[in-house]
Amino acid sequence: LGDVCMSAFSKEYEIYYFQINQQGEASPVTILDFLEDVAIAHSKAVGMGIDYLTSLRTCWVLNRWELEMESYPSLGEKIKVDTYAIDFQRFYGKRNFIIWDSQGKIIGKARSLWIYLNIDKRRPVRIPHHFASQYGVAELLEENKELLDQTFLGKDSFEDLPELTVTDSELLFHVRRSDIDTNGHVNNTRYVEWMLEGIGEDILKEYKLRKLEVVYKKETKYGTDIISQTQSIKGLEPEYLHRIQDQQGQDLAIGRTIWSKPEMLA
Repeated sequence: LGDVCMSAFSKEYEIYYFQINQQGEASPVTILDFLEDVAIAHSKAVGMGIDYLTSLRTCWVLNRWELEMESYPSLGEKIKVDTYAIDFQRFYGKRNFIIWDSQGKIIGKARSLWIYLNIDKRRPVRIPHHFASQYGVAELLEENKELLDQTFLGKDSFEDLPELTVTDSELLFHVRRSDIDTNGHVNNTRYVEWMLEGIGEDILKEYKLRKLEVVYKKETKYGTDIISQTQSIKGLEPEYLHRIQDQQGQDLAIGRTIWSKPEMLA
């Protein structure tokens, strides 16, 4: 299932037909699903899984994603995903990822920021001191100095995303039961799916998503109608700003995507 040590956790995945896009490769949403899955598996392996958190009436809520991909695995390929819990401060936890192909080459990296939440009050609470030692944060920073230089692991803070100022496309979606996660709110990857729906077919056919950033602002429940807005940014590569709002105009999530030609990712 996975390899665990005090500071890192690894899990292998095979790319199945239902996980690929029109190019026969794992979609960006599939990659994010893997990242979320390995994070959950890591927490369970160190005794800090969903059941343990529920007994404390707490949960982790994702606040930010940042993903960069050099290439995407094809149908039938196997990849390995490493995850590291790298820091706990007040009610924020940082978790990073490295994605390897079957030849041992790094094909992607990601980092994430999570909020430790009281389930009943829906408010952040201070992370207990023993979490850092349980995940082996100190050992990670001592044993993986080379990886710190190669990946996101050495970066401390996230950059603010630009605000969407012009709406080039706008799509309406209705939150279905299948969109809801164990916390009773919309699953993190659904927002990304809604954002990517605003990208034109011409871009999807000629380019691949190289970088994705998402900031989650407000939780959404079943039955809500949401609006996905997209703004194109002129540059050397296709770049888009994204915003998910409810019908009252409140921001639920914002994002940015940058796209490259396949030969530039290889």
